[in-house]
Amino acid sequence: MNLCPAPKNLGAGHLIHSLKEPSDTHLTRPLSLCKITYMQQKIQISFLTGNSHKFSEAKEALSIFPQIELRQIIEEKIELKDDDLDDPISEIAKKAVEISVKKHNVPLAVEDAGLFFNAYPGFPGLNTKWVMKRIGYEGILSLLDGKDRTAFFRTIVAYCEPGKEPLLFEGKIEGSISNEVIGLDIDCMDYDRIFIPKAHTKTFSLIMEEKKLMSHRKIAFEKLGEYLVTRK
Repeated sequence: MNLCPAPKNLGAGHLIHSLKEPSDTHLTRPLSLCKITYMQQKIQISFLTGNSHKFSEAKEALSIFPQIELRQIIEEKIELKDDDLDDPISEIAKKAVEISVKKHNVPLAVEDAGLFFNAYPGFPGLNTKWVMKRIGYEGILSLLDGKDRTAFFRTIVAYCEPGKEPLLFEGKIEGSISNEVIGLDIDCMDYDRIFIPKAHTKTFSLIMEEKKLMSHRKIAFEKLGEYLVTRK
């Protein structure tokens, strides 16, 4: 007989501390022991990425779920790009996690993300990294000269367990593109130096600790975490 009360729908704001004293007088195991037993039941997942910044953000996002242990597989995901797809980022992430989970045979997450300029719908999107490599900051800022500078980051975290279908979790943050590159001497991702999140006046590069608390990646990984601790 399981003497511990089963936790119900634990979410971001209702973790282990939400357990209440059992009403069944036949339960003989102390509640404190039940809590410890539950806490020790770790959920181990891996995040496949060669980017230390992405892993750091994901780990921070999942830190509110003490049951989850996130590991890094230092490897770049396979990207099967196709501009004709209805939702390229989702399809790229989904296909990548299917391939990666077969290779590593562990519960695994991959991510695909893109920056989108409202002045150019769908752009750069799935070509975000390619655009930075090809035209750099100067070319990007020139494209937006005199244009609508609002933009948004969108990410899809695809999670899959061996033998199961992938699940997708979306994160999005709106903002704008700065008029200049800020923080070339700061260790961050390229677009962090020109992206200003909505309701802020500084680029991500200048508020790296705050970025971990609001980024599109954080939003998506928190959704994944909530799913993992509340599923039955």
